Amino acid sequence: SAWTALRRDWTDSWRPARRFYDLPFMHFPAVFAQGSTSGRIIGGYACPSNSRPFQAALVTGRKGNWRIYCGGTLVDSCWVLSAAHCKPRTGMKVCLGKHNLKKVESTEQCLDIAEVKVHPEYDRRRNDKDYMLLRLNPCAKLSDAVQTVQLPSGCPNDGQPCTVSGWGTIRSPQAKLPEQMQCANVNIVPEGTCNKAYRGAVTPFMMCAGVPDGGIDSCQGDSGGPLICGQQLEGVVSWGTYVCAQKGNPGVYAKVCCIVPWIQNTIKEKW
Repeated sequence: SAWTALRRDWTDSWRPARRFYDLPFMHFPAVFAQGSTSGRIIGGYACPSNSRPFQAALVTGRKGNWRIYCGGTLVDSCWVLSAAHCKPRTGMKVCLGKHNLKKVESTEQCLDIAEVKVHPEYDRRRNDKDYMLLRLNPCAKLSDAVQTVQLPSGCPNDGQPCTVSGWGTIRSPQAKLPEQMQCANVNIVPEGTCNKAYRGAVTPFMMCAGVPDGGIDSCQGDSGGPLICGQQLEGVVSWGTYVCAQKGNPGVYAKVCCIVPWIQNTIKEKW
């Protein structure tokens, strides 16, 4: 019906995915925060070096001058979990062991993508089951700065404290990209509150995380990156309001606890 179409159009206005290229460059020029240590995802802080050894960056550019496209998480030495809407373009690489994207770092491993496995039930229209696995070539060499993450043994509890990280914009809606990886502390939002905030658009494969007063959130460029709760990977940055960190509109994450068997089976299939 006309009403259904109108509601769908309105819904999409606050449902942007959070990969960086979704920002229109002519309106929101990206300016790197030179030497910023106080910069943030939105309302966060610079992560301590090597504190997130499982964090991956899906990038374009070259060594010493990488540009973020999306985040990801190392779930196996040969595989990175990201968001399906972050499907890589030709020539993109996955960087591990990174802290500052604008510096050559001795810990970094920037690897080619050998295979892309999008979740078979991914619904692009609804951003549902927003999961993707990337097979690396060669596989990562594990070190102090590059480690696999612990997959969840269960789903997170309401109110549970978590940390999200990435190199997404630290300002919204005008984009400003940090050089250093940023972290932000958020809490799991109850399912009912989450679904009410987005008029019923949140599915059982999604969850919200944020803070009651807003001001802290993941944002464009953080898509695909990890939400860590109690040392386990519980969420993949997926979507939210176009202007990030709005009060009453927490960030929406793809739940990882729902798809652990898919991750494990996909990895096993290759060996």
